[in-house]
Amino acid sequence: MIFFNQLPSKAITQGWKRIQEGSFSCRSKSSSSAIPSRDDLLEEAASLTRSLYRRCLRSVKVIRPGNEFDDLEFARREEEFLNPKRSGGGGILSMSPPPNKEDELRSRAEYYHSYAREYFTQESDCLDNDPLKERDIKRYLYYLRKGEKDRKWLLGDMMFPDPYKDTVDQERIDKFERMSRRYLGLEEVSSGVTSAEGKSSNDETTRQKNIANDGFGEDEDPEWFQKKFPHLR
Repeated sequence: MIFFNQLPSKAITQGWKRIQEGSFSCRSKSSSSAIPSRDDLLEEAASLTRSLYRRCLRSVKVIRPGNEFDDLEFARREEEFLNPKRSGGGGILSMSPPPNKEDELRSRAEYYHSYAREYFTQESDCLDNDPLKERDIKRYLYYLRKGEKDRKWLLGDMMFPDPYKDTVDQERIDKFERMSRRYLGLEEVSSGVTSAEGKSSNDETTRQKNIANDGFGEDEDPEWFQKKFPHLR
């Protein structure tokens, strides 16, 4: 695991500044048009990125105080430390320090806080190309989905309820995907009126096709990602 504080100081400063300012800052807003500009896409990506980052940090705060499952685990370990014979340790005195609940819970929260900062900083350049390419956008959407998936997994694995499970703005993500397709010329701008039901069906079909391409599926990490970032899996 490459910890955040081991990254070059210049990279930390630049990457973290980009997250605070919107992750993918826009130089200027373009005038409204049927075909989105690169700045239009960056503005939407900045909003989606900030939203995910806030959910991740708030989720870390959720696990910080621990829960009843943590209480039971610490109680078990304290009992084993105080009574090694009763716990099946053969009566051998342990040389390890006694369990420190507060210290371990704080360290756990600090670890995942650093993990989140590293994740966002490392990938803050994925929409830097000008013009943007299809693979750039797929890479961004992949990390956006993976970040949310990992956040949910963390809370579930530690037996915490997810207070933010209904706060994902899926409509805005779908909007970003539609804008991206028009920007890339993969979808013609329609001048007609489409029914809401037909539009929803077409959007979902296209979305499923897009996320399946180039190894950027929701459930499996592509091979290049596994090799380049094994510590993020």
